[in-house]
Amino acid sequence: MKKISQLERVLDGIAGASIFVTAQGSHEILYVNERLKNIKHSIQPGDICDEVWKCDHKHCPACSMEGKESCTITSYDLPFGKFVDISAVEVMWEDRIPAYVVSVCSHPIEKLDQGTILRRMQMQVALSQIYTMVISINLTQNTYFMVEYADFDSHCAPISGKFDDLIAAGAKSMHPDYREEFLNKFSRDSLLKLYDSGGNSRYMAHRQRGDDGNYHWIDTHVIRVENPYGEDVMQISLSRNIDERKKMEEQMKTALEAAKRANRAKTDFISRMSHDIRTPINAIMGMSNIASTNLRNPEKVRDCLEKMGLSTRFLLSKINDILDMSKLESGKLAIAEKKFYVRELIQELKEMFSLQTEEKNQTLEISVDEHVADAYLGDDLRLNQILFNLLSNAVSYTLEGGRISMKAEQLPGKGDEVLLKVTVSDNGIGMSEEFQKVLFEPFEQECSTEGRVFEGSGLGLPITRSLVQLMGGTIRFKSRRKKGTTFVVELPFKLLKEDRKEDIQEEEYDFSQVFQGQRVLVVEDNEINLEIVQTFLESWNLEVDAAENGLIAVEKFKNSEPGWYQLVLMDIRMPVMDGLTATREIRALEREDAGTVPIMALTANVSPGDSQHAKKIGMNEYLTKPVEMKLLHRKIKEFI
Repeated sequence: MKKISQLERVLDGIAGASIFVTAQGSHEILYVNERLKNIKHSIQPGDICDEVWKCDHKHCPACSMEGKESCTITSYDLPFGKFVDISAVEVMWEDRIPAYVVSVCSHPIEKLDQGTILRRMQMQVALSQIYTMVISINLTQNTYFMVEYADFDSHCAPISGKFDDLIAAGAKSMHPDYREEFLNKFSRDSLLKLYDSGGNSRYMAHRQRGDDGNYHWIDTHVIRVENPYGEDVMQISLSRNIDERKKMEEQMKTALEAAKRANRAKTDFISRMSHDIRTPINAIMGMSNIASTNLRNPEKVRDCLEKMGLSTRFLLSKINDILDMSKLESGKLAIAEKKFYVRELIQELKEMFSLQTEEKNQTLEISVDEHVADAYLGDDLRLNQILFNLLSNAVSYTLEGGRISMKAEQLPGKGDEVLLKVTVSDNGIGMSEEFQKVLFEPFEQECSTEGRVFEGSGLGLPITRSLVQLMGGTIRFKSRRKKGTTFVVELPFKLLKEDRKEDIQEEEYDFSQVFQGQRVLVVEDNEINLEIVQTFLESWNLEVDAAENGLIAVEKFKNSEPGWYQLVLMDIRMPVMDGLTATREIRALEREDAGTVPIMALTANVSPGDSQHAKKIGMNEYLTKPVEMKLLHRKIKEFI
């Protein structure tokens, strides 16, 4: 190395360059030439380089030496207000201090007009906002310079050097799955061949290890650019982190697959539901025809009627499943609280499923533990729906000759509540582990190992779980392929300790002895429905007046003597005047019984909120079609 006095004289004599000397490690400025002092007046020996320049280290050649004796970078420098070449050379200052001589000279681009320079500056700033790494590359000279790069990429290679070394360093940090493709696409020979053949760009998305030790998704785009200074092949390389984009793409892919699965499931559901609706309708029509041709055979007619009733209840359960699913999804399904008798409910289920199990030669065992109370306070309709769905599945997924059982027990609960535990078991086909994961998803259904799809809408179990949760209970299951399935439901109910003798006597005596000729106004536009209701009422010793729409009903009530009608059964959807309007009209009449006569809706409207709206208008009760004869009788008895 040269003597310092001799080196200092050389530095002082260099024209057209701003020069300073900074100590290695401490970055203390040891020397500043006159040209630099004239540009930056505050700089003095003893200052710290970092504090004077406030520089980004990637634009500092001294910070990029990495064992080399010299380094040069090109950058737009704010203190100088232009593009400059900044070079650093390692020296021994005063024969004892390891230091760098840093020189700053105008870059050849400064010979361009200011408009061109401004546009290139704007382009560089714009690119740096989008891409975390921007590299200028001379393929002919096998050199590169990093114009912009993010911290997590800084380990990859020096900010300038040989392009082959840059690619080798990049391949080293590349995920093994992408390394070969990266080298094939971005080696210097490969890119030169691309440009020679008329191509002008190449792209790749890959995973590369960052300074944090983790692999990140990076997209790299190389583009051939015009060389204004000669024939060398120039390109710019643009790279950026796309972790978030890949994460979003994966989420979108997952969502798309879920949507496709849901769409397939819904399509299958429509097909199965069509089958499940047509099957009981076919049974009803068939049994009706058989009964009509065997009128002189009471036993045969009775058998047909029983099967028609069973098919009707099955059909209604499917329709209720669809409606309840809609209510559950909208959060508008409410749980009622009323007195009911659990033993009767279970006995009715046993009678309902006995015929099905007999047809499939299955054994049905239903038992109620002696400690189960007679009367509970809760929603018997939803309990019936839960147990119906579990039994229906057990029967459907158990082959001929199989066994189904249901056992009810009573367990201690919290406070004044007890837990009704119901276990439904079968030795049917069981479920695969894969299907058990989606068992409670709407519309899902599993094929058997032979490829057979069993009947069912795919809504029963999702509805069952939702109802159990809504009632504050729990549901669990265990299942094995070809071994069977067991469901256990535990539901809280309030216990009613009372003597049931009076209730039983009331249920058992003849309906016709309850009423004594009271008059009911039935408002119904459908002739068949009117005939059904009228037949029920007259068999119970009630007098019936009929009106085919709300307007006629209002006129009949208006023209009758006060107290003439003890009850009004009102349909909702009717021509001329609907039932809600008719109810308002009756309640608005200026007569004593207009505000007190019981008005009971008997309608097919089952949308969420219909019942509350009707009662708000002035109706006393809301029953939905098809209505059970026993329920209709009980409700009429409450008001007459």
